[in-house]
Amino acid sequence: MRDPSATAPGDGRRVLIAFIVACAFLMQGIDSTLLTIAIPTIGRALSVDPLLLHLAITGYLVSLAVFMPVSGWFADRYGARKVFCAALVVFTLGSAVAATAPDLPLMVAARIVQGFGGALMTPVGRLVVLRAFGPGRTLDAMTYLTLPVLIGPLLGPLIGAIIISHASWRWIFLVNVPVCAITLALTLRFVPRDLPAAVQTTFDTSGFLLAGSSLVVFQLGVEHLGHPLLGWPGTLGLFTLSVLLFLIYANRSRRRANPALDLSLFSTRAFAVGVVAGGVGRVGLNASAFLLPLLLQIGFGMAPIVAAAYSALSALGAVVAKPALSRSIAAFGYLPTLLALVVSGSALLGSFALMNADVPVGLLIAATLALGAVRTMHFNAVNTLTYSDVPGAMLSRSVSSAGVFQQLSMGLGVSVSAAALSLMVPEGVLPTVADFRLVFLLMAIVPLISVPVLLTLRRDDGQGHRATGNTLDKPA
Repeated sequence: MRDPSATAPGDGRRVLIAFIVACAFLMQGIDSTLLTIAIPTIGRALSVDPLLLHLAITGYLVSLAVFMPVSGWFADRYGARKVFCAALVVFTLGSAVAATAPDLPLMVAARIVQGFGGALMTPVGRLVVLRAFGPGRTLDAMTYLTLPVLIGPLLGPLIGAIIISHASWRWIFLVNVPVCAITLALTLRFVPRDLPAAVQTTFDTSGFLLAGSSLVVFQLGVEHLGHPLLGWPGTLGLFTLSVLLFLIYANRSRRRANPALDLSLFSTRAFAVGVVAGGVGRVGLNASAFLLPLLLQIGFGMAPIVAAAYSALSALGAVVAKPALSRSIAAFGYLPTLLALVVSGSALLGSFALMNADVPVGLLIAATLALGAVRTMHFNAVNTLTYSDVPGAMLSRSVSSAGVFQQLSMGLGVSVSAAALSLMVPEGVLPTVADFRLVFLLMAIVPLISVPVLLTLRRDDGQGHRATGNTLDKPA
């Protein structure tokens, strides 16, 4: 019997495969933004402090980070199509459990399951499309996968607001189920089977457990900042344990040919600066995705649909800004571009500390649009810098290794801002505009911490992207 993978798909089939994977990416992008706009509503429904609901967001993002290193090995060991289908099933099950969760702990557990599905879905789905298009057509393939990354955050808040305004909040998770089912059916019907690769090495299971445990314990330390059940010694103990676990892993990984996280990549300066400085910038800038919907609803008293419209404006700013980023890097290079983005992003975050419920609509629209544009330009600039000078043979390792730190920093942006808010108000009391102002100012300082690391860049760092193909359109 002829192997369907032996014949490369035609152009029509390639586009269809890209569309199928893009549907999964769009669903994942919408899911990530649906929840933020519904936090106050879900908090009232479950009778929990709305600030605690950030756990449902960070649990998902940390799960993405922890499980991302297994995606490439799974795809090689079992075949990309099979793993992509399994990821869809896991994501769907997580969505269904989250929709029926009677309390916050079960919802967080379900979101962690969703994160595991997403950790497999995104890189393996990208691999399915890249293989369908073949060598030399990477940019064409990535173009199809960039669109849902841009559209998802634009539609997510609006869909979430419509759902909680006219139906039960549980539909926020249930909408994923039919989309996943249709995507799964289309994948089985149209995506060719691929044979598992001849895996020469075993997966670094013990290294994965060490590195994953370090990341989880570090996240627990951040959560403990806002709710110090064991006091400050407990917080210090968690951070110390996290560092020790990571040092043990780092020492062990030097003796492995296939470490779960390849730390040798940090010897490339562009990669190191992209991950470290980019991660610090992400922590500050991504806090706005959590803080802004809460400020608008809890602080300014806006209806969910109005707050969602502003959140969508932030995503629209991201779409408008993308062409400007390519021109800026081409004209000035990475260092001036990133410095400008960090300073302007910090200033825009700080500007929300000056606003109250009487802020002119035009000023709020302008600040929201600008912050969305700067945030996305920063994410994509550091993302491109990270991979620009990595040798082609190590590109797949760099994507999975950098992806862990990228997802972790996104989650830290949410959890650090939530912890800061929790420290300012008693449990069960909603934060005031004054509380939000202080946290916006705090998070505005965080991106500036990345400036000394950025200044280590040299003029020729990051020039590899001009020879290997522009990656500015790849998902951040």
